[in-house]
Amino acid sequence: MAKKFCIALVGRPNVGKSRLFNRLARSRLSIVHGQPGVTRDVVSADLPNGATLLDTGGLCLCGGETPDELVEAVENQVSMALAMADLLVFVVDGRSGPLPQDLEIAAKLRKTGKRIVLAINKIDNEAMDATVDSWSPLGFGGSQVAISAEHGRAIGSLESRIYADMQAVATEPDSERPTTLAIVGAPNVGKSSIANCLLGGNRSIVSAVAGTTRDTIHGDFTYSKGGSDHPMRLLDTAGLRAIKKISSPVEFFSSRRAHGAIEEADVVFLVLDAARGLSSFDKSIAASVMEKKKCLAIAVNKWDLALDAVSRDTLPQYEDIGTFREEFERALRKELFQWPAIPIIFLSAKSGLAVDGICASAIDLRERSAVKIGTGQLNSFMAELCGDGIQNHGGGKSFKIFYALQTSTSPTALRIYCNDERLLHGTQLTRLRNRLVERFHLGGCPLSLDFVSKPKRNSKKH
Repeated sequence: MAKKFCIALVGRPNVGKSRLFNRLARSRLSIVHGQPGVTRDVVSADLPNGATLLDTGGLCLCGGETPDELVEAVENQVSMALAMADLLVFVVDGRSGPLPQDLEIAAKLRKTGKRIVLAINKIDNEAMDATVDSWSPLGFGGSQVAISAEHGRAIGSLESRIYADMQAVATEPDSERPTTLAIVGAPNVGKSSIANCLLGGNRSIVSAVAGTTRDTIHGDFTYSKGGSDHPMRLLDTAGLRAIKKISSPVEFFSSRRAHGAIEEADVVFLVLDAARGLSSFDKSIAASVMEKKKCLAIAVNKWDLALDAVSRDTLPQYEDIGTFREEFERALRKELFQWPAIPIIFLSAKSGLAVDGICASAIDLRERSAVKIGTGQLNSFMAELCGDGIQNHGGGKSFKIFYALQTSTSPTALRIYCNDERLLHGTQLTRLRNRLVERFHLGGCPLSLDFVSKPKRNSKKH
C-alpha cells in the first residue's frame, strides 16, 4: 500500500489546533476545551483529498500544568508526528502575537527541512488583519494564512495553501476493508500499551497517570499470518468511567469518543488488569458492547505479573501457572455466563506476550460473525433441540418451533417461527441461545433471536 500524504498540526498549547483539526476534518474527532494541554495524543483523520491529518499535543507545555513525565510523553508524541508528516501546519494565536515559545517551535520546525504553512488563528474579522504583520519575524510570510478556526473564516484559503504544497497523493485502493478493532476498558489497565505494541511504536502515551489517553487514537497496520496479510485498523480509547464518576467536561467527551469507537469497530476487546480481575463496571461495558451488536473478546493484560507470582510461590495453592490460569478463566466465565464461549486472551503488553492473539482473535470473530448458516442445517438443529426438551411446558401448552432461518450476518440474526413465544421463559431461552452459540461457533459474536408467534385464529365463522 502506498504511503498517504501526511499533514501535522503543531503549535504550543491552546492556540486552537484541535478546533482547526475538526474544521479541516469536517468532524469532531478532537476534543475542544479551554484547558491547555487537553490533546495529549496524536489524533488522526482521513481528509477528503485522501491525505491523513494529525492533531498533536501542545509543544512546550509548562511543567506546572501536568506531571513532568506526562510533559515528556507529549513532546515524544509531537516528535513522532514531525517524523511522520510530509507537511507541517504551524498554528499560532493571532491575538497574543509571537511569544518566545512560538519562536522556539519555529526554529525546531525549520530543522525538519519539511514544508511549513503558518496558520495564524483567532483572526476573527477584518479589523484584526493588521496584526498579522507581527508574525513576519518567524520567516513564513510566503506561506502564512490568517484564519479563524472557531468561526470558519478563511479556512478555504488555508486548504488551498495546503493543497498547493502537497505533492501527488498516492493512495492505492484496498481490495479488502480492514478489520477495525477497539481497545476499551477502565482507566490504567494498559490499553495504550497494547495499542503501542500492536502498532510497533509509541503512538499513544503510556504513563502511570490514570486517564492519560483522552481521545480515540486511530492506527492502521498489517497483520501477517499463514502467508496472508490482513489490514487492520486499531482504535485505542480513553478509559471509560461510570457516569457518576465523570468529573469534568473533558472526561465526558472522552467517554463519548470511546462509545463512538465501539460503534465503529468490528470487534471490541475489553481489557482487564490481571491483578484486579473483572469488576461490575467491566460487565456493564461488556453488556454495552453486545447491545451495540459488536463482537467481543476479553484481553487479560499484565499476565506476566501472574507468571512472576507463581514462580515466586506467592500463590502456593496453585501447582503451576496452568492451574492458576484455568481457575482464573473458570471464574471469569462464571461472571460472564450471559456470553458463553467468549474468547479470552491472556497477554502482557509490557513483554509482548501473546499480544498477536488480539489480531488473530479479531479476524476469527469477524469471519465467524459473517458466516451464513444453511436453513436446512439450522432447522435440523432446532428439531434436535426440541427433542432434547428445550420447550417450556406451562398451562397445558408446550412451546414449539415450526421453522427458523437466518435473516442477517454481522451481526447474526435468526428468525424463529413458533406457536407462542410467551411460552419460552427464563432458563429455556438462555439454554436455546447458549446451544445455538455452541453449535454454530458464535462465542463472542452478537446473536439476535426474533420470535414470530403463530397468529391466533378468529373463532367467528364467516
